[in-house]
Amino acid sequence: MGTGFLEVVTSTGFGALPVPYAKITVSKDAKVLYELQTDESGIGKAVSLDAPDIGLTLDYDFMGIPYGTYDVMAESPGFTPEIRHGVEILDTETSILSVSMTPFIQEGQVHELDIGVHNLTSTEERHMERPGPFLPRVLSEVIIPEFITVHLGRPDRPARNVRVPFPYYIKNVCSHEIYATWPPASLEANIYCQISLTLNRIFTDTHRLGRLFLKSL
Repeated sequence: MGTGFLEVVTSTGFGALPVPYAKITVSKDAKVLYELQTDESGIGKAVSLDAPDIGLTLDYDFMGIPYGTYDVMAESPGFTPEIRHGVEILDTETSILSVSMTPFIQEGQVHELDIGVHNLTSTEERHMERPGPFLPRVLSEVIIPEFITVHLGRPDRPARNVRVPFPYYIKNVCSHEIYATWPPASLEANIYCQISLTLNRIFTDTHRLGRLFLKSL
């Protein structure tokens, strides 16, 4: 058994403004492990949590779950309480959980989100639609957008669209496709691929054909 770390950051508008002095509760199997408060910048002190040994994330033949999972609740006056189920903790690594909070609207309302299993441990079949027999529209120059609109589901199915900062989207994709414990060269190669694929779809206007989505917000 190893040890990982968790740091919670509370903000509104996907990091536009910090939510200071938010109450953070970290639990597992309904047992409270930590209760702490974020500082004036909305950043909580990192806490240590149990996690499987780091070697399991590098073992190609390992078929289990190589990370620990925990539940996190963030509360602040004037904002809807946020709960994240299944926050992943890797041995030796510090997981930064960014919680975007929304102003309080309805009494008793709580926003819960199940992060789900990591894609590397999922048995769900994954595929990507191929472009049809047409010439895509190509932009006059390559751009790196400030924001990106993401369809929360398959392209051919109704789902909500959200607009998030481009770096936030890339970080979200990375956290579901690779382990932070991998060698630096592996991390760089995968991140370059993810950025290149996203920019290619924006540049050629074929992003609607793919399966770009966010598993957690």
